Amino acid sequence: MCFSAAASFATSAATLAVGIASLLRVKRGREVALAIVPLAFGAQQAAEGFLWLSLGGSQLPVSTALVTNVFAVFALVLWPVLSPIATVLVEPNRRRRLAIMALLAIGSAVAVYGLRGISAAPYTACAVGHSLSYDNGHPYLNFAMAAYIASTCLPPLLSSHRTVLTFGLLVAAGLIVSTFMYFAALFSVWCFFAAAGSVAILRFFYARQRESAVQTAASGLQRTL
Repeated sequence: MCFSAAASFATSAATLAVGIASLLRVKRGREVALAIVPLAFGAQQAAEGFLWLSLGGSQLPVSTALVTNVFAVFALVLWPVLSPIATVLVEPNRRRRLAIMALLAIGSAVAVYGLRGISAAPYTACAVGHSLSYDNGHPYLNFAMAAYIASTCLPPLLSSHRTVLTFGLLVAAGLIVSTFMYFAALFSVWCFFAAAGSVAILRFFYARQRESAVQTAASGLQRTL
């Protein structure tokens, strides 16, 4: 994330709290993957916090290279797969599910591509202004970047749940802002915007909780009548 280690750790703590609150409200097994999304963002932001410390000269129990590539695995391997999985598991509409499943197939290929890239040429990181830039000497090809954006951004945008759609809109907005204002640190800044958008996921679980309470009350009323 941009700015500093403190900002990264603060974002991490807030996002992890959102993830824990989401997990506590899970009612169905298929909702677990969606609840994990804020937790994964929180862990990713924590990795950047430690990276900031390492680049600033702090001694860590792990190497700078390890922390850098943990972030890279989250960004390039996990998200192209987790985004469509988390979305499709809670999607009730069949046509939308099929479209998201197609994106999952694309995302799986992107994840393999990203993992191979990390394995062949591990990433390094450096500070660019007040942001972090990641590089392994092998820039993403245009078709791979297009596939990456499709598999990470489009699944929540296809959701019929308003809160999941809101999350998708925030992720897409983060991509646009990061591309035009922080291109050298695109993945770092974009992941910050996406982490901040995770609050919309917690709203999904609050909405489900309210729906469940209303259904329970309606069932009780019917039995009484």
